[in-house]
Amino acid sequence: MTQEEARDKARPTVLVVDDNAELRALLMAWLGQLNYRAVEAANGATAITVAVREHPDLIFMDLHMPKMDGFAAAKRIRSLAKLGSDVPIIAISADYELGREAGQPTTEAHDAGFTDFIQKPFSPTQLEDILAHYLLKTRRAPNE
Repeated sequence: MTQEEARDKARPTVLVVDDNAELRALLMAWLGQLNYRAVEAANGATAITVAVREHPDLIFMDLHMPKMDGFAAAKRIRSLAKLGSDVPIIAISADYELGREAGQPTTEAHDAGFTDFIQKPFSPTQLEDILAHYLLKTRRAPNE
């Protein structure tokens, strides 16, 4: 492993899962600017494969996707012992009623394994708040 590869692996890894290629590209670029290592998947089935390979520190996942939706993918990721149950999985969806009620993930989202919810469209500040809440408490900021 080269020194550059080792530095890249040392940065917190965020998996972005969404069937919208433009949104994935936007999130990937934004996370890169914040010095996170970003990896992506276009559907839930691919997300499972990428999660097993990359061991992300946090996952942003859409709820509605082809092949396998976010609910099924989150449930499967939670069931994989090698990933552990502690990786935060953040639902991202335009469907507010499906994702959140009374300030918490819905029962369906919670039961599937989602930790939190962000409604589309969202601001960079909302994503930064999520990253700070779930990652920076336990790790150094990637820019340090």
